[in-house]
Amino acid sequence: MKFRRRSSVLPRAPWPNGLERTEPLRGQVWTRSERALREPDVHWIRRALAGVAAGIEIGLLAWLWFGPALTVHNVQVTGARHMSSSQVAHAAGLSGDGSVLSVDGESAQQRLLNQVWIRAATVQPQLPGTVVVQVSEWEPVASYHAGPSTKLFLLSSQAIVLGTISTPGGLVDVQGPAGNDPRVGDRALDPQLLTALVNMQRVFPTLVGQDVAGFIFDSCGDLTLVAKRGWKVYFGRVLTPEEFATLRDKLTALKAIAGDVNYNSPDLAYVNVMNPVEPAVGYKSRPPAAPATPAPATPAPPSPCK
Repeated sequence: MKFRRRSSVLPRAPWPNGLERTEPLRGQVWTRSERALREPDVHWIRRALAGVAAGIEIGLLAWLWFGPALTVHNVQVTGARHMSSSQVAHAAGLSGDGSVLSVDGESAQQRLLNQVWIRAATVQPQLPGTVVVQVSEWEPVASYHAGPSTKLFLLSSQAIVLGTISTPGGLVDVQGPAGNDPRVGDRALDPQLLTALVNMQRVFPTLVGQDVAGFIFDSCGDLTLVAKRGWKVYFGRVLTPEEFATLRDKLTALKAIAGDVNYNSPDLAYVNVMNPVEPAVGYKSRPPAAPATPAPATPAPPSPCK
């Protein structure tokens, strides 16, 4: 006779919804502890692994930032002529041995634009250790000196003092009001006036067949052109936009009287076009006419600006 071995596992009574019963039947006791039935707590393991990964990332970043692998080894500067490559790199803050990852291109660019010679700049860090710097410099368009001072300063097209120069070297020579010499970075003139002077020097040989030696702009705002032959052109005051606008008519007046005035004559002293409708011409051999009425015995001190 064969005996069927009775199973020690009691059948689980199904719940009405079809799920198996996980609680013991009446009179039945658990054969394993409740702790053994719980799922193992793995959260601390995940936290530990995340901490290890974060530590590795921090260590790698520190090694890249401070280590020799990505140190700036080369600064390539293009476009600089009045500043040396080392001066450009120093001005951009790239003269140290920091990591290429720490280079802030926008901040370095702004530092370069604060230099008087730099008109435009771009700074591009490149892995593993190169920084490419491209600059565009201001071109000097005029030389400037204050009154009778012999110290000459280079001016950009924005009338900003770029530096000093020994001779004008073909640049527009502008004598400003007497006083202290300007400093590098100062604006010596109105940019609109300087643009007008540069253009006048360019067109003057075509206009009257003469070259310009320079301009005088005094403290009253009066503008005088000095031709290379020594005679002068008096334009009057050019301080307001309306006065600037009259320069075209005054230049036209100079050309209109070219048939009556010999601009090559060594006797020519000046041409006054303050009133372009009635220009006046003065000669060295013809002293100005005496005033119609005698001057008072004790005249009052004249005003420096009429």
